[in-house]
Amino acid sequence: MDVMYKKVLVPIDGSKNSFKALAHAIALARYAGAELGVLYVSVLSQQLPLASQIEGHKIPTYSVAKPEEFAKKILSEGVKCVPSTVKVQAYNEVGSPTIVITEFAEQNNYDVIVIGSRGLGSISGLVLGSVSNYVVHAARCPVLVVK
Repeated sequence: MDVMYKKVLVPIDGSKNSFKALAHAIALARYAGAELGVLYVSVLSQQLPLASQIEGHKIPTYSVAKPEEFAKKILSEGVKCVPSTVKVQAYNEVGSPTIVITEFAEQNNYDVIVIGSRGLGSISGLVLGSVSNYVVHAARCPVLVVK
């Protein structure tokens, strides 16, 4: 059975782990000659995680007041990491990351999702029901979790 990846989706949230996942997604897209989708999910109720839970990450104060600008900044940083040899599209969606990531991947025919094991979520990263865990179980395509 041949496995062909034509579209690779990587959700990012600005965390170190999401950018590690991006590096893996870039490598996979490059190797497979696939298109890369970089997705940021704006969660209006969680734009500013608790500082103690994001160790060493400084979240700009405008992330709460101007969530669209914050999303653009994160996506811009992500897209800058992608070499010009890889076709890339950036997307900003609003909603619950668990639902948005899985539905976006399915609706847009992504072949694989590459996701960091922990992100900037205020509570979700501390419990077993984290975003990556949910995506692994709910996605209809393969999921690569990067630690």
